[in-house]
Amino acid sequence: MTRDLYDERPYTEHAYAETHPGRIAAVARLSGWTPPPVATARILELGCGRGGNLLPIAAGLPGATLVGVDGSSRQIDEARQVADDAGISNVSFVRGRFEDVELAEGSFDYVICHGVLSWIRETARPVLLGRMAGALSDNGLACVSFNVLPGWYERLAARDWLRFSASLGQRVEDAGASLAWLGAQLAPEHADARGHLAAVARRLDETGPAYAFHEYLAPEHHPLLVGAFLDEASAAGMSYLGDAVPATTSLDLLPSEARERARALAPAAAQQLLDFVRCTAFRRALLVRADAARTAAWQTSPDLQPAAIRRLRLASRLRPRDSRVPGARQEAFTDGDVVVQVSDPPTRRALHELASVAPRALGFDDLARRALLADATETAQSSLASELFDLWIAAGGLDLYDHDPAVTSRAGERPVACPVARWHAQHGGVVTNRLHQEVLIPDTIVRWVLARLDGTRTRQDLAREARALDGNGAVSDVELEQLVEASVDRLTACGLLVQA
Repeated sequence: MTRDLYDERPYTEHAYAETHPGRIAAVARLSGWTPPPVATARILELGCGRGGNLLPIAAGLPGATLVGVDGSSRQIDEARQVADDAGISNVSFVRGRFEDVELAEGSFDYVICHGVLSWIRETARPVLLGRMAGALSDNGLACVSFNVLPGWYERLAARDWLRFSASLGQRVEDAGASLAWLGAQLAPEHADARGHLAAVARRLDETGPAYAFHEYLAPEHHPLLVGAFLDEASAAGMSYLGDAVPATTSLDLLPSEARERARALAPAAAQQLLDFVRCTAFRRALLVRADAARTAAWQTSPDLQPAAIRRLRLASRLRPRDSRVPGARQEAFTDGDVVVQVSDPPTRRALHELASVAPRALGFDDLARRALLADATETAQSSLASELFDLWIAAGGLDLYDHDPAVTSRAGERPVACPVARWHAQHGGVVTNRLHQEVLIPDTIVRWVLARLDGTRTRQDLAREARALDGNGAVSDVELEQLVEASVDRLTACGLLVQA
């Protein structure tokens, strides 16, 4: 990672839900691994940037201790400023390169390294992995993201063109247009190549110049085969547990012939075959210390353990599409444009229960009591766990946690929102909820209300403050109160409010 580049143009600031320790720990339990307690965890992020990922985690885990490390002094200064302004005292930010910063042996339970491994010199990767391995506690977990071949092969042509184009004076702000120009020059028989360039151009138009600058113009960018990564991780003393998003690496979701062939291979080879079949371009690997795995007699397995869901908490983004029809064999649940048809009656009842408390999460035992009959057998509970597991990994819409996210489904008299979300609502930037999910809030009034939900104002107070902004009296008092009420309701539904 080149310091001057990130000082010149800071990277995009985002939260990545799958890197939250509560989610990592949930995947670990499903993999047969006992993770460190999340609420009091020691958490390190290497390449933390401006804290867009780490600060919301810190706000939601006040009993945890967090450290962010980055080589860019500008980004570290900005992260510290947000932490100070938002009153987040359990996180510290260190300016330094990962090769040089002091990391005591076994000092962290969770190590997050997003968007670094592919953007450093190839000779530096073993150093980075070795430092992570040394920093992990006995049962600790590392989450490492990186760009992957073969999915990145088709994008490397775009990167090479953009770097060549930049050498001729092309501005990074014009990267999308530059790719469109190149595509227009290709002969008709190169339609596939034109399509690949167009896909990258669309992505750059969606993400902006900072993404183009660091993803496609950085001097160091080395996508790699997952097999090569796992060899390097093993050499550094770490074992592969799985992916932070298991649906992307599940052998069961492969075509039948590929699935049978993968299951005959060793775990690393099976994952490499999967990447070729799926043309994988990005991974979020979870790693544990190899010596700890040996001590625990734990081995990497291609299969997760559905029964472990009974020790977790579940939240749902799925909502019933229509009113329940008595006797219907299936019921539709939606998450945005995704529609899931569910036939199992207990699972349908469980989804209704989760929808009724959303955005809160329920422990499995509590959920089972709500969804099953009072005298439900052990077999019925195991069946519900299996059905929910299958729904989680195959269809999405469910989120699993190994902690209780501090979020409420009912706003109090004086609503309180996450302090980091309030800061971003006031100063700009991506808003992240207590489930560590980014929330799009385009409406000015909703962002205005969010910025003021610090527990000192009632809804009536907010309406009076809004009145002062409406100098022309274009909106009635009743309408202002309704706008505030609707804004608070929307922020609650989005998981941005916490218990007062």
